[in-house]
This record gives sequence, C-alpha cells and structure tokens, in this order.
Amino acid sequence: MMIASDKQYHEDYSTSCKCLPTLIPNDQLRELNLSNLQLANIDSFPFEKFPNLHSLDLSYNQLTSINPDWSKLSQNCIKYLNLSRNKLESLLFLKDFKYLNTLNITDNLLRNNERFLSLYICPTLEHLIDVDREQIHSDRLKFDQLLLLLIQANMDSLWSLSRHDRNKKNSKKSLDDFRRSIIKLIEKENIFFEFHLSSLGNYFIEKKMNEFDARVKSTFKTYLSDDFNRSMNIEEKLKSSFEPIKCFRCHHKSNDDLTTISVSMCAFEPNNTSNHILATCGGNKVCFIDCKTCEITHLFEVNTLQSTATSTNRMIKDKNRKSNAEHFSCLCWIEIENINETLNVLAVGSTSGHIYLLSPQWKIMFGHIELSVSSISCLTWHSSNPCMLAIGYDHIVRFINIRSYIDRLQSFIRKQKKPAAQFDYVDSSVFINKIPTTHMYNLYSGQGPLVNITDLLFYPLSKDNIVLLVGTTSGLFIIKYKEKQQQSPIQLAFPKSIWAASEHVESFRIINNSTHLIAMNILGLDQICCFNLEQSLKDQQLHIIILISNPSRHMPTKITLLPVNKRKNSSATESFECIVGHNDGSFFNHEIQTYKTKESILKTKQYKIKCEQNEISNILSTSLNEHYLCLTTNNNLICLYKRRQ
Repeated sequence: MMIASDKQYHEDYSTSCKCLPTLIPNDQLRELNLSNLQLANIDSFPFEKFPNLHSLDLSYNQLTSINPDWSKLSQNCIKYLNLSRNKLESLLFLKDFKYLNTLNITDNLLRNNERFLSLYICPTLEHLIDVDREQIHSDRLKFDQLLLLLIQANMDSLWSLSRHDRNKKNSKKSLDDFRRSIIKLIEKENIFFEFHLSSLGNYFIEKKMNEFDARVKSTFKTYLSDDFNRSMNIEEKLKSSFEPIKCFRCHHKSNDDLTTISVSMCAFEPNNTSNHILATCGGNKVCFIDCKTCEITHLFEVNTLQSTATSTNRMIKDKNRKSNAEHFSCLCWIEIENINETLNVLAVGSTSGHIYLLSPQWKIMFGHIELSVSSISCLTWHSSNPCMLAIGYDHIVRFINIRSYIDRLQSFIRKQKKPAAQFDYVDSSVFINKIPTTHMYNLYSGQGPLVNITDLLFYPLSKDNIVLLVGTTSGLFIIKYKEKQQQSPIQLAFPKSIWAASEHVESFRIINNSTHLIAMNILGLDQICCFNLEQSLKDQQLHIIILISNPSRHMPTKITLLPVNKRKNSSATESFECIVGHNDGSFFNHEIQTYKTKESILKTKQYKIKCEQNEISNILSTSLNEHYLCLTTNNNLICLYKRRQ
C-alpha cells in the first residue's frame, strides 16, 4: 500500500518540518511516501519498524545529508528508493542497502564521482533513474574503466610491497603511502579528477585495500567455500597434471612494449590429427604456434593485412587513420568440409570493427569484412552451417553469411593443387565486404543496465533446433536461430544467490551435448555454474546441476573445458576437467566426476605462472586439448603447458 500523510502511520507533517517525523510501526507496510516534507537531514531511520518495507520515497525535500549509518542498526529490504529533487552531495548512506534494485537520483548536487560509484556501492542496482540518460551511460563506462585501471596497474604487487613491514612501527605509514599511491593512480586519469574529495571514492579505496589485505592474509581462502578449501588441502600433494614447456612474448611491436600488450585470446586448431597448432591474438598480431616444436610458424600483422585488403584509392582516403590503434580482440576456428579433407580457417575480430579470415595452412588472408561498429567483442560459427558467422559487438548480435569467401578459398586451393584448374575469380586480390546480413538482434531495450556482449556459443538441442547462447554483462540470453524467421531473444533468470553477486557472464563452454550441460563463469562469483540448457529453456531460468567452487575474479577470463573419457566400469554420469585463470597469475585445474547414487568428486589443483622479475599476470583466456594447455595474459605472455602422461 502507499501512504502519504496518513496519521495512522506517522504524526502530522507540516511544510516547515526539518527532520524525520515519528513513525508508527507497521509490519505490513510495503510502500512509504515521505516526499514534500521539507526534510533537511536524516540521522537515522527506524527500518526495524517496517520489516517488509520495499519502497521509500524521499523526493521533493531539502535533504543535504543522510547519515552513512542511518540503516546500520537494522537490516532493510528496500528495493526502490526515490531521492529526486533534493540537495544531496553524497550517496555513501547507500552502503548497507543489500537489495536495492531501482534508484532515482534526479536533480541533486552529486559530483560525477559520487554518481558513477553508486554502481559499486549497490551491486544489486539494475535501474538508475536520471533525467540525463547519456549521463547514466557515461557513469557505467566510467565505473568499468575504474575497475580495469586498478586491475591493469598490478595492484597486488603494489599492495604486497606496501605491507611487507606491517608488523613494524611504520606499518601505518605504509598504509597511508599505499592509499596515496592508489589515489594518484586514479586521478592521473582526467575523468577521475578530485577522486579523493568524494566520500564514496574514499569508501571505494578503503574497501579495495581491505580486499587486498584479506587476500594476502588468507591466500585466497576468503573467496572459497569450506568444501573447496578442503579439496585444495587434500589435492595439493598430488602430482602435477601439467608441466610448463615454454613462454612466448610475440605480440609486441618493439622491445619497449614487451609487457604492455594484452594477448586477448587463444584456441587450439580443432580436429587436427596431432592437436598441436595454436592460434593467439592480441595487440596488432595474430600468431600461429606449433606446440611440438615450440616455434611460431606464421604471423599476421594489422599493417600487412590492411595493405593487402585496401586499394590505393582507399589508402589515400584513410591516410589519417592510425592503423596502430587497431588491435585484435577475439578469434574462432571454423571447420569447412573440403574435398577429401576438413579445412580449418580462422576468423579474427578487431577493435576497429574489422573481421579477417585467415588460412594458416596456406598462410593467406582470403577475406576482410568491415563493419561500421566500434569493436568486435566475440564471434563464433554455426555448428551445422559453417558459412554462418555470429558476431557480438556492444549490445548487438549479427549473423553474416561468409559462403562467398569460402567458395573463393576453395577455388584458390584447387588452383594451387592443380595449376591447370579453372580459377573461379578474375580478380585475385582479397575479397572485401561481400557481407549479406541474415539476422540482427539488439539486446538493449534502452532501460535498465547497459548490455555489452561478452561471449557467444551455438548449441544444437536437436538437428532442427539450434540456439545461440549470448553472454553479456547483464545476464544470459538465448536466441533461437531460424534461417527464414527472426525470434526475440529470451533472457534466462538467474537465482537470487547469483544475481545478488553479479550477472556479468565471462564465458561458457559445452560439457556434454547428450545431457545438454553447459559450464559458465560469472565475474565476481566464487563458483562455476554448470546448468542444463534444455531444462533452463523450458523454465526460462537457470537450472543449475553442479556448482564448482572457484576464487572470484576482478577481471574477465575465458575458461576452457575438456570432457574426460570414462573408464569402462565407471558409474560416473559426467566426467570433465575445467581450467579457470585468475587475476594473480595463477590458474585452477578442476577435475569433476558426477554420479546418480553418490556425491560428486571434485579434485582441484592450483598452479602459479612464474614470470620474469616477479611480474603479476592477469590470465585473460585459456585453451585445452588432450595434450596441451595454453594461457594468455594481460602482459604479453603466452604460457604453454604439456600434459603429463
């Protein structure tokens, strides 16, 4: 029910009221309207009197301050809070709101740092209401940039250095120095000017310092469940499953930037007879590595690809474009059935909206697609139609048909094998921009949290029922792909235990096609979720089968997964291993066996990447096959491991 000035619940309000009136308890009250009361400040609020209060309206007052601990004495269940048309300068008082879903901050005196940091202080916040919609979009981008800035700055190393003498008399000075170094780092960026003047900014720094301190003291155990810690203690004496064989630094432009390039992604060539060819992308290079010889077999660079794909007239027109600004962001292998063989080609996306089609076997680029978008975040190929490529950028999923490119490559191969064969194309230059778009989906409605696509995966539920899983920063969407019709995407609801922590999907991988089991990792969540896709589609909510405890991460990473062949007499229903990278240069190897009649068995081992000069690496992607494991990092490392026999 909604109340305004009903005396049944509070004393008479007058327009000269400067503080909160006395409120009469009511355990049935769900909505409370305290607008237009000329309130100037609130020192405390009796949330304990209204245990079921979900909506609170404090709009059209004269509020200049609210005590940061106004709800500390009792837990509140507020989901909707209206603070519009006040004079508030800080939102620190929201720090104890664990269920807040919608916040209206229209027409206040909030500094920019206070605005965007409200996204941090209220992790459950889905709807931020303001007159300026563009400002909301800008706030979300600033928040993402702040988190990325702290991660890329190797904060773990800085924290460890500042805390080495915490038991001595000058430990307080070390903490103060660490705080100042964080502020200096943040305020170096113009958009975070005067960050130290923000009460929310100082709260943010304090929380981050506590997180780092807790992580150092517990060696990750603060992030882990008791079951996971027990399994770690049991398994730490087990023989290592992988041994390192080589680390590469091959994506830099010069010796001056050896550690400044992020190697975004890696993937082993599929169904290769020897399973030892690896592709990586990052910076302005795509590398192919032979894991047997530990040698780089071929490199593709942005400059050479652009000069191959761009005509003279176009180069003159685009002479002001800085090609060095284009970086490779994602890749996927595509399997094409050719005459008497399977042809594997690589599709690579870039930050300039370009897609390059490469043939490592013939060491050529045979296709160059230019899209009018800012950056390609992920791409994948159609499981039953390899000429259909799905592309994710911003909040858009786009399907394009690359049949003309594949036909041209096959014609080129026929010509190479039989010089007398007819070449199907007169022009032998690279094929550019023949891109018939079949479908396009916009996942952002214009309301609620901004949606950015993070991962794509085609999944065949049956021969005629193929769906596309779309991971985003705001949850998991399903697109039922039909060539001749377009259907609206479906968003799968997450359990409260998950969405209260995060809905930022990092990646997902198929565990078992026959049981429709998918593994998914979520940013900020200390578990890997394994769910039944078929059942989830029926209920339109995540149907979780297995939860694997794993340290939460502050920076997204791509997991990798490999089914394990069951032993003849094994009664296990599922058997697989999963590799998950972490932000401190370590990764976890989970081996899982599930049974119908007894508890699942989880074996976990932790590995640490050993870098030169004790560098701390954030692992961005992983790839695994029967023989090798590869990890890529944010400081230009490609770490290659071989499986022990």
